Amino acid sequence: MTNKNKKTLYLISGILTGIVFISSILDAEPGSLLGSIWLFRLGWLIMSVSSFISYYNIKKIQKN
Repeated sequence: MTNKNKKTLYLISGILTGIVFISSILDAEPGSLLGSIWLFRLGWLIMSVSSFISYYNIKKIQKN
């Protein structure tokens, strides 16, 4: 997989996981996963942030 494809994949996954995280925050009656909704939300937040960090790292490497 080329860096361009990886960069696009990281951007798309960052956006999608960010949407899931935000929708879980706005949910009036959240469900339960593994006993804690906050664990669920923290997992989505970590996935979103890590995807955006990987995207920007690849973008920075491509500029140099």
